[in-house]
Amino acid sequence: MLGNRLVLGASVSPQYSSADGSYYLYDFGSSGLASTAGMLELYHGEDKIDEICWGKLECDNSYAKFATKFEDNYSLKRCSKECLDGVDFAMEKYYPDINFESIAELPSDGEPEVVSVSPSCNGVKITEVYSYYQANVSEQFIELYNPTDAPILLDSCRVAYRNNVYPLFGELAPGDYFAYQDTTLSLTKNPVSANTISVIDLDGTVVDSIDYPNGQKRGTSYALFDANTELAFWRQTYQPTPSSANIYQEFQTCPEDKIINPATGNCVKRVENSTEESVVICPEGKYLNPLTNRCKKIEVATALTPCKDGYERNPDTNRCRKIENTTTSTDCKEGYERNPETNRCRKIRENTGELADYAPMSVENSEEYHNPKIFIAISTIAVAAIASISYVVYQYRLEIRKAIKAFSSKFRKV
Repeated sequence: MLGNRLVLGASVSPQYSSADGSYYLYDFGSSGLASTAGMLELYHGEDKIDEICWGKLECDNSYAKFATKFEDNYSLKRCSKECLDGVDFAMEKYYPDINFESIAELPSDGEPEVVSVSPSCNGVKITEVYSYYQANVSEQFIELYNPTDAPILLDSCRVAYRNNVYPLFGELAPGDYFAYQDTTLSLTKNPVSANTISVIDLDGTVVDSIDYPNGQKRGTSYALFDANTELAFWRQTYQPTPSSANIYQEFQTCPEDKIINPATGNCVKRVENSTEESVVICPEGKYLNPLTNRCKKIEVATALTPCKDGYERNPDTNRCRKIENTTTSTDCKEGYERNPETNRCRKIRENTGELADYAPMSVENSEEYHNPKIFIAISTIAVAAIASISYVVYQYRLEIRKAIKAFSSKFRKV
């Protein structure tokens, strides 16, 4: 069947009155296909590989109901690759006298080229994962790549994610990319830990497997670069490319009035570079501050004026201060001495009484013993001590008396 078409026609249709073995006839019932609502599904084994519906029913390829009048009726025809524009089918006017024999004819002048297609999934690589979508989950995709020299039949492949297995269909040519998207596919946008995605063969053998890690950002995909070399590496890119070669974009695309800040990865307001005509020229005595793009006064370090007589410059404040006189003090008059603490003259205190026969004490010692406050303090302590001893003797007078008698009797016996 490679390169051929198979026509399934209604056995009651007048177009098939003279049909031969090129067509498969089927009895759709007395009324044929419903015009207001219906669905056709194509299965390969137990797997549904294609579908189309119309009217009130919804599916991957949903269209409006057909007209009931013969002259207003249309047919749905799948577009070729050249006419695809976001739709898979196009409505065309239905002509009852169409030549169905032309459907089975090959669009080639000679014999069809027989291409060897591998029935195995071996060789398929995962090259891109888009999980952190912009608007809704339908944007997510898993991109596959055929790095081999032969076509690979994707019917032999399955995508495994968590506990789900998603069948694939079609053919992947050498060097081509295929982005798998499905309404039932739901990838974790930014997993806490790495999530595993695998491509498996019909017998469950893992053909390729990757772990897309935590750190995914909105609008970015996790993509493989240099896939055909030993230096292949994965990077996060701000330019997802489903079903085509990957493009690395390190930073997000900023609005026209903003540019990217490489240090933070955020968009910041654009500052236009000054042209030669718009360069600011500062007047004499000023310079252009590159941070503010404004002229700033040049600070000149002027020489300090000397201090006037009797003043000196304070090294701490850089101001002039009065010079303190350093002249020697005059001698104190007789009977006075200079106090080293205040540098003033004070009267010399003389010792009197019995202490006169001894050598005079120093001024400091004489002050210590003749200070009336010290004398009062010592006297107070002595009086307090005598009073305390007297009180104790009075309180324990009987016990003391007994102790004295007992002590005296011992000596008498001796």
